[in-house]
Amino acid sequence: MLARHANLLIAVAGLILLPHLVSAFGLTLTSATDITILALACMALNLLVGYTGLVSFGHGAWFGLGAYGAALLQRHVFPDAGLILVLPAAALVTLAAIPIGFVVLRRRGVYFSLLTLAFTALLYTVAFRWTDFTGGENGLGGVKRGAAFGVDLEQAWPFYLIVAGVALAVIYGLQRFVRSPLGSVLVSIRENEQRARFIGYNTTLYKLACFVLSAGITSFAGALMVFHHRFASADPVSIAFSGELLAMVVIGGMRSFLGPALGALFFVLFRECLSMWTPNWLFWFGLLFVGFIVFSPTGLVGVAARLLAPLRKKREEDAAMGQRVGAELRPLPASLTAHAPWRETAPILVAEGLARSFGGIKAVQAGAVAVRDKTLHALIGPNGAGKTTAFNLISGMF
Repeated sequence: MLARHANLLIAVAGLILLPHLVSAFGLTLTSATDITILALACMALNLLVGYTGLVSFGHGAWFGLGAYGAALLQRHVFPDAGLILVLPAAALVTLAAIPIGFVVLRRRGVYFSLLTLAFTALLYTVAFRWTDFTGGENGLGGVKRGAAFGVDLEQAWPFYLIVAGVALAVIYGLQRFVRSPLGSVLVSIRENEQRARFIGYNTTLYKLACFVLSAGITSFAGALMVFHHRFASADPVSIAFSGELLAMVVIGGMRSFLGPALGALFFVLFRECLSMWTPNWLFWFGLLFVGFIVFSPTGLVGVAARLLAPLRKKREEDAAMGQRVGAELRPLPASLTAHAPWRETAPILVAEGLARSFGGIKAVQAGAVAVRDKTLHALIGPNGAGKTTAFNLISGMF
């Protein structure tokens, strides 16, 4: 039971200890709230990068759109509303992400990444130059948090507690999502999209669902941030901020559920502490980022795992030996004993006349195979003999 909810328990402990941790570094509760909100954005981005294998270079656009959406709604539509505006702002951005995702997901790999980069660059130009609507370089100030349940959210502690509670709810939802069958399909798309598509999954639809969900949560985090700082600007829409989000995910650990949150913590502490000593802190952060890419692709979580590996290996060996003794004491099923009756059955798969040519090269010619139930078969041959082509012919790929 504890193992099943370990991520949630770690998140609860982290949010409780976070104000004390930043205080130990000489920082205020504002930094703790920054870390919490950025952690949500990074975990949302990790749905694409870590779980689906889609590297977005422009995810800051959704963060900025959520921030602008909340600020504009309060300024022009609901002037008396406060923090509750994060919900309609995130909902509007989520709806906008559907057609945009449909367009950018028509390309894969580096082309998808470049499309997200171009979208962010375009949006930043619009936000920076449309001064009548977005405020341009002056931004939109005067955002009010309001009150919730009779509590004045203009104070730092009540606002942090609200943000922490919302973050826990989002983390719980994300955990349910990644552990669901849909989350398993996303991982299969990351590992081999062609195989996932072949066994019947509409990979484009699954990627679109993940893209929209990731954009929605990121915009939600952006809306929280605008109420936190009471100000919306074009900075979150910039390419630099998108790069920072991606760096937090990589440094924390892409293949770990809470790794991106750890990356957000590390980034804020690194930025706040090192900027006191040098204005060139981003240069040193860049060097550190390259170091993680080269020496620890699994991020901070991977470093911790390697440090704990000797202890974990000993426990796993002991557990494996205990299971082996238990297995030796169990009797074999009747079907696996030497006296098990053999029944001749008809083949369940028969393929004949397999042939495939690539130009003037005959990869497979007059191939045939028959597979019976509960039997082992092997297709053996040197490189270039046509083994993979034969499997592709049997599967119907060719």
